[in-house]
Amino acid sequence: MLRASARGLCVGRRRDLMASLLAFSSSSSSAHPPKPSPPSTSPPPPPASASARASRFRLLLARAAARRDPEPAPPPQVASEKKSIAVRTGELFLGLSALFVRAGRETAPVEEVERREGVLWEQRPEDVEAERQRQRREVVTASPGFSFSAAGLLFPYHLGVAQYLLDKGYITERTPLAGSSAGAIICAVIASGNTMQEALQVTKILAEDCRSKGTAFRLGAVLKDVLEKFLPDDLHIRCNGRIRVAITQLSWRPRGLLVDQFDSKEDVINAVITSSFIPGYLAPRPATLFRNRLCIDGGLTLFMPPTSASQTVRICAFPAGRLGLQGIGISPDCNPENRATPRQLFNWALEPAEDEVLDKLYEHGYQDAAVWAEQNPPESTVKNEQLVTD
Repeated sequence: MLRASARGLCVGRRRDLMASLLAFSSSSSSAHPPKPSPPSTSPPPPPASASARASRFRLLLARAAARRDPEPAPPPQVASEKKSIAVRTGELFLGLSALFVRAGRETAPVEEVERREGVLWEQRPEDVEAERQRQRREVVTASPGFSFSAAGLLFPYHLGVAQYLLDKGYITERTPLAGSSAGAIICAVIASGNTMQEALQVTKILAEDCRSKGTAFRLGAVLKDVLEKFLPDDLHIRCNGRIRVAITQLSWRPRGLLVDQFDSKEDVINAVITSSFIPGYLAPRPATLFRNRLCIDGGLTLFMPPTSASQTVRICAFPAGRLGLQGIGISPDCNPENRATPRQLFNWALEPAEDEVLDKLYEHGYQDAAVWAEQNPPESTVKNEQLVTD
């Protein structure tokens, strides 16, 4: 009996609810759109009627439906400005490197850098023996060594700097060198004995290949092919003990790895390419192997590594002041007028610029080195070498 009465009550309520909904629907369909509101001088309008509320309800539904519709495609000019994931990865990596640089990790004296827990030396038996031999027969020089920063495809800037330093006698066959990423490549080029103009022409060939076929994911293979053709077979002999290549080794945290002993030309090329390995940009993988170690670009931990000289002149292809760097010898800050913006430089570091821009970068590097030389003339900077034996 109770169940029957409850069922009847529910049915009655359901009928009342349906009747009210039908009444609401009929009233809203016959309603006229609301009139415009009167001027502010008139008294406030009366409360909204049921028909007005229905019209507002419909308007809200229309707006909700519009929000569910897909957004129109952006104009062609906006779509063309979108960057690939690889380029965004490169920009992120450069930004992280800049944060490490701002932390002051690259401006400490050489001895302090070498004692850091975060910097490793190769521990192969042949490397340990080579270091012992170097200590027994060491060339002591008061002349500075030169360290070239990570720079991406701003490589021509470093070429221009190196050309001036070679022309004026700052860099000789015995001058200690160090570099990270593009800076490591320039060290190998200097040690190879090739001219900077020849290297600039090879850079243009690489840039043209990347402009026509793409840069991201294939730059590593193109770069390796170019270096194998351009560098001499005895490259490792020329580089051993003279150049230091900075690499970031991945373990439980990134650590800087310095390499200055090489087994072959291929070993040198592998080292400088590993030093240039921006994850997801140089090749479609997050890291690479170097001597059975998982590694990435050296610029993350050693943006401008120390040389073996008692004094190191650091060379940065980016405006040092904008990166918050101190103690940088040669950079675009030496001659900042009529230069590219930092944003343009970052873009050119990741995507190859046109040949005329590459020529300009070379000229700017040469000019900036000349400005530095005005304050550091060769006669007071380059000292005589002294051979010390135990």
